[in-house]
Amino acid sequence: MKITFCGAARQVTGSMHLLELESGYRVLVDCGLDYEQQREFHRGAKVNFPFMPSSIDLVILTHAHVDHSGNLPTLVRQGFEGKILCTPPTAELTSFLLLDSLKIMEIEMRKKEANRKKGKKGANQGSIYGFRDLNEALDRLVTLHFHQDFVVNENLSIRFQEAGHILGAASAKLTIMEKGKKRVVGFSGDLGNYSSKLMKDPSPFDGIDYLITESTYGGRTHAATRTPEEELMYYIDETCVKQPGRLVIPAFSVGRTQAIIFALNELFVQGRLPDIKFFVDSPLAIRTTDTYSKYSEYMNEESQAFMRKYGALFDFEYLHYIEDKRGSERLADHYEPCVIISAAGMVEGGRIQEHVRNNIRNTFCTILIAGFCADGTLGQRLLSGQDHIYINGKEFPVFAKVAKTDAFSAHPDHQGLKTFIEGSGGKNLKGIFLVHGEESSMLSLESDLQLHGYDNVFVPEKVEQFEIL
Repeated sequence: MKITFCGAARQVTGSMHLLELESGYRVLVDCGLDYEQQREFHRGAKVNFPFMPSSIDLVILTHAHVDHSGNLPTLVRQGFEGKILCTPPTAELTSFLLLDSLKIMEIEMRKKEANRKKGKKGANQGSIYGFRDLNEALDRLVTLHFHQDFVVNENLSIRFQEAGHILGAASAKLTIMEKGKKRVVGFSGDLGNYSSKLMKDPSPFDGIDYLITESTYGGRTHAATRTPEEELMYYIDETCVKQPGRLVIPAFSVGRTQAIIFALNELFVQGRLPDIKFFVDSPLAIRTTDTYSKYSEYMNEESQAFMRKYGALFDFEYLHYIEDKRGSERLADHYEPCVIISAAGMVEGGRIQEHVRNNIRNTFCTILIAGFCADGTLGQRLLSGQDHIYINGKEFPVFAKVAKTDAFSAHPDHQGLKTFIEGSGGKNLKGIFLVHGEESSMLSLESDLQLHGYDNVFVPEKVEQFEIL
């Protein structure tokens, strides 16, 4: 048996891992968009998979985020004919996220076409895949509930368990029988932060031989010293109560936005929120929030108890969902204190860029970054303390306050990763492979584990292959 690390190797995005059984059966775990490498999304910019898509027999999708699911339609377009295994919430969220991703690609293509020099010929090639490829990929989804064994064939069975990252996120346990020998491999997917507002804690693996685990926050400790509710109240009080200001919160549409709304709802039922308006300005967040409500049994006991008592997790008197573009634009003329939650979380595209652009020169505004921002993103540039930033090629002075909170992080920090690794077998494992993280984060986690007696940790290069003995 062999495993090849085709993506998220010494980088964060593009998760894609190929498992080849001795029988020739090939399983791809995730097929994500590689934000670091894929800069062009037109039809001519072919995605070069390090394998023949038609040779893949089965795909396992750990969760819906585009850096894990975004190249599924491309895989189908290039010849993949198998099934895609995921949980029911992941199937629904993936349909929303892939459609949104395709629309963004098409918008980018139209912008590039509009910016062509006058007189230059050539039609818009369209994005790397089309709606037909997207729909065909969605038709391939087969759902599996947590803690349910799925027998693929006489050599392979699969079991999902809670990863805790977002709704429906799974860690995948693969049991392989070859030549009378059993080997068990665990893929963590993206893990959730312990004591999440909405999701259950990550479940460590039991009885595995090899572990492939994310390492996003290797070498880092979540800095939040207040609870999520106290963190929100601090910034609301400082920005919207003590002064007539505006709190702008960039947040991912899936996971982060729902956790923030739930924390605000808890504050509301406690009578602690000021009488101001709270806006959620993200069509994708609105659709996916409905999915969270639909699959509430996948969430933790705190959120389920709240729902039983109050009836709704994501709705309260002061909350307003903005559905259309006109409503979003009108927020620029809302001069009373308010809170705006909008996507995308790294301030790369989406409606949040408009809100940042409209408020970046407002000294009474606080921009509260609520999660991880990759290098080179607008969110990271804001956090770096630049006194001027560029948005869509135009320069803006930064007069607004910029702050960051880890209270809503959807990944475990360094110690949380160690807890998961130790709980999954730790030093007794035959191999621990660190993926999905910046290289410095991986090396920091690897170094700490080695310092504590681990001699089974590997940080694979991209397309590096390992024999699983």
